[in-house]
Amino acid sequence: MASARSVGAETLRAPGFRWWHGIVIGLMLSYVPGSLLVAGVLLLPMVALRLFDPNADGQRLMIVLFYVGAVMVRPLHEAWAANGDWETCIAQITQPVTLALDWLAAGAAWLVAEASAIGGRLWNAEVARRERKSIEKRIAYLQDEWLSSDEGVPAS
Repeated sequence: MASARSVGAETLRAPGFRWWHGIVIGLMLSYVPGSLLVAGVLLLPMVALRLFDPNADGQRLMIVLFYVGAVMVRPLHEAWAANGDWETCIAQITQPVTLALDWLAAGAAWLVAEASAIGGRLWNAEVARRERKSIEKRIAYLQDEWLSSDEGVPAS
């Protein structure tokens, strides 16, 4: 039987959040707050996807992270090169082209994930249809073979 303390601790912890995540975020916040601001703003499409698509599992989120991460390279590099200067970081997150690319990347990733899921379902349905057709042919062949062998045997 679990104690009340262990049950309370389990319910308070966010799923997938480990203790070392907090340490890493705290270190980044103290060392490069501007770069963390840029990364946080550019990761907002992932948060929005998680809020609006409850079926988004880890695999879909990784696809979105790959696309959004590709958009994040240049802004984060420029923020890092400026040593996390607030003006540079604010300029990075207020550029309309960067924000548009970020949201479009998340949308494209979601579209690719959905299209691949639909394609996988269609592929599996086609494989099942072919297998069913093969089994039906085999059943028809065996029925024909067994019925024709019964006709050749004389009745006693």
